[in-house]
Amino acid sequence: MRVPDYILTAQTNLLRTKARTILTILAFVVGTSTLAMTVALSEGLHAEINSQLSSNEVTPNEISVSKPSGTQETSSGVLYYTSPTNTDSSGNPMLGTKDLEKIKGIPGVQNAYPSYGELPIDYIQYGTQPKYQLGNALSAYPGITWQLSAGGFPTTQQQNGIIVPYPFVEAFGVQSASDLIGKTATIQATNKLTKQSKTYSVTITGVLTDSVHVPDAIISQSLATSIAQFQGQSSSQYGGIVVVTAANKSSDTTGGIKRELLNDGYAGITYDNVLVRFSRTLRIVKYGLGGFSCIVILTASIGIINTLLMSVFERTAEIGLLKALGMRRRGITALFLLEAASIGFWSGLIGVAGSELFGTIANPVLSRTIFKGFGGSAVLSFPVSYMVAIVGGALLIGLLAGAIPAIRAGRLDPIEALRRE
Repeated sequence: MRVPDYILTAQTNLLRTKARTILTILAFVVGTSTLAMTVALSEGLHAEINSQLSSNEVTPNEISVSKPSGTQETSSGVLYYTSPTNTDSSGNPMLGTKDLEKIKGIPGVQNAYPSYGELPIDYIQYGTQPKYQLGNALSAYPGITWQLSAGGFPTTQQQNGIIVPYPFVEAFGVQSASDLIGKTATIQATNKLTKQSKTYSVTITGVLTDSVHVPDAIISQSLATSIAQFQGQSSSQYGGIVVVTAANKSSDTTGGIKRELLNDGYAGITYDNVLVRFSRTLRIVKYGLGGFSCIVILTASIGIINTLLMSVFERTAEIGLLKALGMRRRGITALFLLEAASIGFWSGLIGVAGSELFGTIANPVLSRTIFKGFGGSAVLSFPVSYMVAIVGGALLIGLLAGAIPAIRAGRLDPIEALRRE
């Protein structure tokens, strides 16, 4: 028999016991579809996390630098006394112009800028619209950009440029984010010590993407410096420094910069550090659901063994006749292995196809309900490579599960098989 004949015969033999085959496949489908959905949810959320981070002031070519306080803790938990130093609100030492120049000299650093942190803004007003709370504003830095719904980052000519969060599109009464680009608004900042307030006329240069929360606004570096100084921050001392690296840098470059910073007594937080914190919980869920899926698949593989053993018992005389007519042991074994592999293949294919069909229906619903505000429509993502791997894995498991019945069928003595009938 040729290979196509073996495959066709295997499918025909499975159809001879339709009910048993269908139930075995369905048990396997539960596992493969669960695994496919786990991968889809994990990949979809991972992509959304990357999207959310890239649209909320975190970019791969940015390193946030600070200088730890260096306060040491004793074994009993109390702190050693250290001489008072100029610290920020978090207790970390302030950085200055000397630190800025030193960091700029580190190989791989394209530029570095003072970071004034979150600058409190009282309100923003657009035209004759009511005044809305804006919360905080962060400084934009040349060379660091992320995803926007419309517009762009303030240029050097736009010294009073601002990027507003997406919810203000509706609040300002415009149809789309692009309608706000180039428009003028007013913001107000207050010095908490003197209680004095100051208004600034700003030009909207961009609108952030929609996200699960209302992020901080982004203002031009010159405007951020002006507001920081008005609110009492020093122009020569600051809580942190933002390092800009090449957009296409390698992980080795980032690692080298972080080592240099550490050697100089600085601490650096990168995009990968932030991503790891968000991804840890997702990995736990992924591995937990994946482990459950594997248990279901292994349980279903027992069903394959049972199905094929029963098939061997029922077809004992048939096997004996085939051997009497000259079919070799390996031919009989191959035939049963193909039946087992077919069960695994069809289970994987149906599980993946069913999951993708469910994802097509569920994605729009999930994006409008549970995951509203994530900005994407594909909460469940089905990478082709992963789906092919699931089908291939199911086929392999079916093949392994069918090994024992196939070997038993191949070892049947034709005379004993015909005599038993």
